Amino acid sequence: MSTTLSKTAAVERARREHPDAELQASTTLFANINAGKDVWWYDIPLRKIAGNCYEFLDFLAFDHRTCELHYLHIPVEFFRTNLSKLVIRSDKETISLELSTRGSELFQDVRPTGGKVHFSQFNAG
Repeated sequence: MSTTLSKTAAVERARREHPDAELQASTTLFANINAGKDVWWYDIPLRKIAGNCYEFLDFLAFDHRTCELHYLHIPVEFFRTNLSKLVIRSDKETISLELSTRGSELFQDVRPTGGKVHFSQFNAG
């Protein structure tokens, strides 16, 4: 049986597990594992990495197989630096990420047309 988590429940849990984290609705993105493949899928609005509004984005990634909630605290500058390696969806004006749930590729963007950018160094738990 597959279990999912809501963003609200994930944020509440992350706040309990990481009391020093300052999770805000405007900078926190959440994903359950995709039903079709072993990835967490995020669409990040380009406006969130433009300008100087945000310094960090927080990703919450729920793994229903282990009931783990992963928390990644990613500097916005990392997105800017790696923008040419990321998949941009012009129809939605977003960066589209598929972060792998698997072993050595854990938290690596595995979009077929992407640059295989790793996000594992930002895993806070």
